[in-house]
Amino acid sequence: MADLQALLAQLIQGQIDLQNHIAALVAAQPQPAPPARKKVVADPGSFDGSPAKFHEWWSKLKVWIEITMDGANDATVAAAVYSRLTGLKAGRWAQVRLDQCMATHTALAAAPPLAPGAVPPPPAWPTRADLKAEIEGFFLPGNNQEWARAQLLCLQQGPRQRIDEFLAQFEALKIQSRCIDDYARDLLERALQR
Repeated sequence: MADLQALLAQLIQGQIDLQNHIAALVAAQPQPAPPARKKVVADPGSFDGSPAKFHEWWSKLKVWIEITMDGANDATVAAAVYSRLTGLKAGRWAQVRLDQCMATHTALAAAPPLAPGAVPPPPAWPTRADLKAEIEGFFLPGNNQEWARAQLLCLQQGPRQRIDEFLAQFEALKIQSRCIDDYARDLLERALQR
């Protein structure tokens, strides 16, 4: 009888050890990674300085910043915008602005603390509002309305351009130029007769 009780105690202890071992294995398993954030807005890509592409790119970039960079500081947002500027005009301008911001940042970091009541120097990186004004001021055509009107006057459908693409381009220029409907209809008829 004593052997039976010892065997029973041994089985119970074995069951407890097995349960503890299983619990330890479960606890040691790596936790599943949180699901990846879905991209709601695609990266707008780069801008080469072309006036014809500015509005589309800038609209997409502003939405992309609002969605993907919520809570980001001014330096991160400005660096993201500047890094998407390429080509002779836009790329060189962005490089100059990045160099200016970095130099100002370094100078501010090395400066002694401000005396009480002293006026702080301007920040190294532009705020979102300043960045918007800076980009639009430099890359928007001088008179955007006149530029769009000039584009409308010489617009014609290319030999391999689909009609819906042509009409979308025409509509965008019509809105941008603030062209009245009657005049736009005449321009469209002229563009289709060529």
